[in-house]
Amino acid sequence: MSRPVPALSDLSVTEFLTLSRMGFLPHGLVIGAAVVEADTRGTAAKVDLLGALFGGKPLVQQPPTGEVYALSEAVREARSLAIQRMRDQAIQLRAEGVVGVRLHVEHHLWRGGHQVAKFVAIGTAVGFDREHGPHELVNAPTLRLVNGSPFMSDLSGQDFVALLRAGYRPVTVASGTCVYQLNTQEMARYRGYNAEISEYTGAFFDARETAMGRLHYDLFSAWPPGHPDAPVGIVGMTVSEEAHRPQMIGGRTFQLGQIGQNNSPVVEFTAVGTAIAPLAQGDPRRAAQTVKPLVVVPLDR
Repeated sequence: MSRPVPALSDLSVTEFLTLSRMGFLPHGLVIGAAVVEADTRGTAAKVDLLGALFGGKPLVQQPPTGEVYALSEAVREARSLAIQRMRDQAIQLRAEGVVGVRLHVEHHLWRGGHQVAKFVAIGTAVGFDREHGPHELVNAPTLRLVNGSPFMSDLSGQDFVALLRAGYRPVTVASGTCVYQLNTQEMARYRGYNAEISEYTGAFFDARETAMGRLHYDLFSAWPPGHPDAPVGIVGMTVSEEAHRPQMIGGRTFQLGQIGQNNSPVVEFTAVGTAIAPLAQGDPRRAAQTVKPLVVVPLDR
């Protein structure tokens, strides 16, 4: 007689207990990944021989401060593939959705000048168990999307339950990315005194706004207003910034978006949040009274 295989989960004990009290049990750990190559040849530093010989300029001319479109698009494509593959695994596990989704991106320069972006999405697939859930939730409607696919959420187990009690359900994890390259030669003009590097300030602001704008565009392109799963907002929104360091390949130093002598810093901005929609009318998961927010002070910080 075969024994049932226990479902893998990366939920904490508190999250597991919180979800189980609402009738949700883990179906397994789901992982989606994609490795996409980016053609960054157009962003490489230019050899300015005439400028070096007659104009006193450096032999290698750094690219101006601006977005590395090839890398931004590579991350965008890798993200889409990874999340879809994670969703496909959740479908195979017959899950209603995935909670605690974590997104991780890495950039690598492979031999031969191949600039690649690796995107990994990890989460726990969950489903409502009518046999072990609360009696009052036995007839609760499914939280799957209209097309039958599982929802996606980067919320914790506690926040997921709080969202349901407030009358909302997660739809998907929304994300937007912008990869920017900074021209370090701009720093030379500020050497010796204190002053704002206005070019960098503008670049950081533009990159953040671009990342959030792409999140909004991609989300509402897939679920436009009027769609049954059209989001009414995004919760748990975070905008992270990560500077990538030069990579050593074969004893030589390389930088993202550049093969050779350019050492321009590359900064990646990522906007992530969970898109939400209202629960179905009469869904018993909705609290009888309006949920009042609580002020919680974390004790581990």
